[in-house]
Amino acid sequence: MENLLFEISEIETSPKTEKPKNFCRECLHRERWQCGGTVIQYCRKRKSNRTENGLLKIRCKNAACGYFEIDC
Repeated sequence: MENLLFEISEIETSPKTEKPKNFCRECLHRERWQCGGTVIQYCRKRKSNRTENGLLKIRCKNAACGYFEIDC
């Protein structure tokens, strides 16, 4: 035990990060596009240069961004 750099009791545990309260699946700006047999979802507010339609591809489980509005 004398060769250890620090003792186990001295290690600080990082606080757990809070889970997001809102997700992309609840947003008003979510667009669903049918592409063959799959459904691809895009955000109307956020732009992307990598997609053909210029919209950012999202997933439902993504944490909501600053443009979040509740879909009724």
